[in-house]
Parts: sequence; structure tokens; C-alpha cells
Amino acid sequence: MSVSARYTKELRNRFGYSATWVPTLRVELGDVGRMAGYRFERLGRLADFGMHFETRSSRTMGTIAYASSGGVEVEVGGTASAASGPWDVPAGAAMSIKFSREGAVWFQAEACAAEAIEDLLALEARILSLSDEGEWQDDLVVVTEVIRAEQGTVLISDAGQGGIELRSQAGTPDVEGRTALRVTASRNIGTQVVGHGDLTPLFRAKGVRRRLLRRATLDTRLDGPPPPQPTQTQVRPVFLGDADYEHFT
Repeated sequence: MSVSARYTKELRNRFGYSATWVPTLRVELGDVGRMAGYRFERLGRLADFGMHFETRSSRTMGTIAYASSGGVEVEVGGTASAASGPWDVPAGAAMSIKFSREGAVWFQAEACAAEAIEDLLALEARILSLSDEGEWQDDLVVVTEVIRAEQGTVLISDAGQGGIELRSQAGTPDVEGRTALRVTASRNIGTQVVGHGDLTPLFRAKGVRRRLLRRATLDTRLDGPPPPQPTQTQVRPVFLGDADYEHFT
């Protein structure tokens, strides 16, 4: 399994969001593109299709953290830390992260806030109309929600017995009470990203999905007549649904 597949699958299973790959890739609300090879390939914007939208923003700031189960051990200042995170490193302190298997993931994003497209019903109606007219291809997706972060760290081990040493930089501007981290030593770390600034490590996308409508079957019930079955006019065969990399593999 590729590094991008392993990373995006683990974060999708944990948070229900698609992960950007590479982790420093910038994704914006209203971006239109394809999700191929566990990467988001941006092709344009909703504005290119004559669509505009309002944005809903979250005022809550927080930390999002994840470590592969059974594959990561964390120490902060020489003391074992909770495996589930988040991990707070005081100014000038050291953090040690050890990996016991290949492909284990360690992820933490600081000062996170969500932004989303406000009126998804209007968006769905317009995209389905374009789909009916042949102007929106079934493999296109639109980014409808993003998680923004001011700081993000992603580590993926390249082999068993990998590890990395980080230290918070005393005297540097902090993010939500946490100082920036820098790498002081590492071994067997295949992917190492320590990013600062306006990052978008997680996002949600939607695309045209098609239901497989089945014929109604006779249901024998002892306590009354069978419930009415939805007709084809009641259940639309085409809808705008969540899309992830797995839908296009």
C-alpha cells in the first residue's frame, strides 16, 4: 500500500474527513477537481460553472491529533504521554516519538477551525442540473468543507524502530499557547512534514452519486400490512453525496 493511501485511509477512518496529500497542499472551499491516486487534483472553481456560495465559519479553535494504534510511543520532556493526544510541548522542552512498525502515522494540527459552504441544497440542485445537461462529469468533486490549521506536523515511519526528536522553540511566536516545533534528529522516517501558516490538512468533498434502485419485494408481516415502498419518483436516483479517494480507486 502506498504512503498516501495509508495516510489518507487512517485519517478518514478516524475523523471522517479526507486528508490532503501532500499534507501541505492548500485546498479551498469551492475548489472543483478529481480525487485520483489518493490525491486531490484541482481543476477549477465553482465560479467557473457560474456558481457562487456563502461561507459558514466556526469560531472554535482546537487541536486535532492522531497516532496509529499500537504503532506509536510518545514522550514529552522524558515522560510518557497519552497515546491518543493531543500533545502539548512546553517552550524549550523536547518531544520523542518512536514508531514500532512501518507505515505508522503521527498527526497533529494546531489552532484548527472549520469553514463550510452554507447552502448545500442549492448547490446540489445546481450541480445535478449541470449533470443532467452533461456539463458536470461524474468523476468531478467539489470541496464543501475545510479544516484550517495554523500549524501541522505529519510523520510516517519508513520502517520498524523509527523515531524522531523534536524541540519547541523558546522565544518564538506560539500558536494557541503552543510554541513551534523543530526537528533535531530522526531515523527511518519516510515522510516528515512540519508546517506553519494557513494549512488545510483535512477537507470534505461531494460528488454526483447514483443509487441502485431495487424493485420492491413482498414483505409478509403478522402485525399489519407491509409499509409502503418508496417509488422512483420519491427516491431520486442521482444525488450529491460525500466523496473520498476510495470512491475513485
